[in-house]
Amino acid sequence: MKKQIGVKLGVTFALLFSFLFSTPTLQYQVEAAKAKTEEKAKIKRVANKKVTVKVKKYIDGDTTRFKLKNGKNVTAKYLLIDTPDLKKESPYAKEAITRTKELLKNAKKIQIEYDKGKERDNKKRELVYVWADGKLVQETLAGEGLGMVRSTKSKNTKYQEKIKKAEQQAKDRKQNIWSIENYAQADKGYNQAAVTAHLKALEEEVAAQAAEEERLQKEQAAKEAEEKRAAEQAEAARKAEEKRIAEEAAAAKKAEEQRIAQEAAAQAQAEEAARAQQAAEPAQGQTVYVTPTGSKYHTHKCGNGTYSPATLEEAQARGLTACAKCY
Repeated sequence: MKKQIGVKLGVTFALLFSFLFSTPTLQYQVEAAKAKTEEKAKIKRVANKKVTVKVKKYIDGDTTRFKLKNGKNVTAKYLLIDTPDLKKESPYAKEAITRTKELLKNAKKIQIEYDKGKERDNKKRELVYVWADGKLVQETLAGEGLGMVRSTKSKNTKYQEKIKKAEQQAKDRKQNIWSIENYAQADKGYNQAAVTAHLKALEEEVAAQAAEEERLQKEQAAKEAEEKRAAEQAEAARKAEEKRIAEEAAAAKKAEEQRIAQEAAAQAQAEEAARAQQAAEPAQGQTVYVTPTGSKYHTHKCGNGTYSPATLEEAQARGLTACAKCY
C-alpha cells in the first residue's frame, strides 16, 4: 500500500515539475515569436515613398544607422553609391564620412526611400536612398568625388542616371577618389594596389621636387656668390682707380709745389744776386773814399793811409776800382 502511494506521489511531483518548468519555456517561445513578428511588422518598406528618420550612428560614408518614428533602429546602406572603406583606412574614407555627417547634421529633415528592387543586402542592411532637406546624399557624394556609382542587377535604378551624371563631373575634375589613377574601379571596388602606386609616385614626385629645389637653391647661391664676387671686384677696381687718381693728383700737386718752390727759390736767388750786384756796384753820385796814391776806392777808411772823400764818378774818372773788402 505504501509502495503504491509512493509511486503515485512520484508521478504527481514529476507532472507538477514538468508543468512548472515547461510552461515558461513555451510562453517564452510564444512571446519571442510574437516579438519577431512585431519587429518585422515595424518596418514597412514601401517603394518610392520617403520616410522621415533620425540619425542614430554614423558607420561609414555610405552606411548609417537610422531611427524610425516608431523607435525601430535600422542600418541603412546607401543605394548605388560606394565610398572608400573606413575600417581599411582607405584614401578619402574619412572625407566621405565627414561629408555625410555634415550633410545630415545640418539637415532639418532626413528621409530614406526604398526603390522597387532588392530591399536588403547580404549583410541585412536596408538598401535606401537618403535625402537631406530634399537633396539626394548619394548625388552629393558622387558629385564631390567621395564615392563611385555601383550598379545593381535589381530594379534599384530610379536615381542611377542622376548619380552617374554627378559622378562624371567629379571624374572630369579628377576630384578626390578620381585623383588616384585606377583607384576607383566600377563594379570592382577600390584598388589598394593603385593607392600603393600612387603613394610611390607621390614620394618620387616629392623627392624630385626636393632635388629640383636643392638644385635651384645651389644655382641661386652660385649666382649670388658670383654677383658678390663681381661686386667686390668692381668695388676693388673703383677703389684702385680712386687711389690712382688721388696719387696722381698728389704727385701733380707735389710737382707743382716743387716747381713753384724752385721758381720762388730761383727768383729769390736772382733777387739776391741783383741786390748783391747792386751792393757791389755803388750807385752814381755816391761818396767814396780814396787815397792819393791808391788804385781803389772805398766805402770807408779801409786800412792805413790818408783818405779823402770823392764822388764815385771822380774816383772812376781817375781809373780807380772798387775795393774787394768794401764791396
